Amino acid sequence: MSETQRTLFNRSACYLCIAGALLLLAVVVVVRVLLPSPREPVAVDTLPAPRREVSPPTPAVFDAEAFKRTIIDNNLFRPLGWRPPRPIEPYRLLGTILPRSETHSTPQAIIESTTGEKTYIVSTGETLDALTSLVSIESKQVILSTNGHRRTLKLPSGF
Repeated sequence: MSETQRTLFNRSACYLCIAGALLLLAVVVVVRVLLPSPREPVAVDTLPAPRREVSPPTPAVFDAEAFKRTIIDNNLFRPLGWRPPRPIEPYRLLGTILPRSETHSTPQAIIESTTGEKTYIVSTGETLDALTSLVSIESKQVILSTNGHRRTLKLPSGF
């Protein structure tokens, strides 16, 4: 590097330092002088205290069965998109026999067991097994009750 290049470099470096110092001075002047001063701080005593509403603690009842059921229902290791199988109805309605007048006979239903391949001809109030009883008979449908849980059996639409 020649002598003239070195002096030009030193002169450029000096000018950059002066420009940086002036820029820093301008920033300080703008922040201190031209911007408005911050507001007076408000004393903590003058602010109203926030109102807190405290509810009485509720007794925590831990339901272990519900906790375990959540883990079983949301199994992480089950295949993606898995859906639980549809429950199989233990009975199928084959037909209903409705009297033309109230004096001749009572309405009856023909119900087939899907598991044991047994056929029942029952009237209202009779039982199919130890837990299931027939509640009502209507045209093309019957209502069964199992442990107080009612469900409806219907004939397929083609009948």
